[in-house]
Amino acid sequence: MTRAVVLVSVVIVGVLVATASAAPERPAATRIVDRTLTCRVGYFHGARLVYLTVRSAARHGDSLDWLAQAYVSTPGANPLSTQNARPTLAGVTAGWPPPPPLTTDGLGYENARCGPSRARVALTPKGLTGGVASAFADDVQCIVAKTVLVRVRATFRDPVEEEPSKTGTYVNALGRVVAGQIAVTTLAGKPIAYADVAEGGRARMFTKAGCL
Repeated sequence: MTRAVVLVSVVIVGVLVATASAAPERPAATRIVDRTLTCRVGYFHGARLVYLTVRSAARHGDSLDWLAQAYVSTPGANPLSTQNARPTLAGVTAGWPPPPPLTTDGLGYENARCGPSRARVALTPKGLTGGVASAFADDVQCIVAKTVLVRVRATFRDPVEEEPSKTGTYVNALGRVVAGQIAVTTLAGKPIAYADVAEGGRARMFTKAGCL
């Protein structure tokens, strides 16, 4: 497991701002957003990879320096390009009150590499190893097949709507998150990674054996 400081701006660009529509019709406002996706995976140095990046919020009294966050990404199409080199497949943030300039938490998921799936993906760390993530970010990579299942879920304090980005490549649901979860499995349902975030700022991450 490697550890890296991940700037909040990166997460916001990748998870909240890189914002679009795996569903043909916009769902009604709801307090629970729960999406299961089939996602194509990129490769780097000959290996198909997904990255799980998770960190707990840093709190000073009643204020946060950054949000608790968990997101899954993959190598971009062009490994020589530094632009969007690790596009986010799905992610969720939590923590209240959010540190300026942020005004809210949220959930987001890819719509270009990923599409909706009816497969069942359990939101549990069962069969995986891990624990509470540090405030400086834990970043893990796992070798996978060319396609994986990703499920992302958030419970919001108030009803929210899913909003597609202008480019049509990402969907966001923005609002105060009470709890968020994300899981990655094989198409056969074998767990690869799991993470969750809470309104209080705690984040946890769990991965299969062999992830580094």
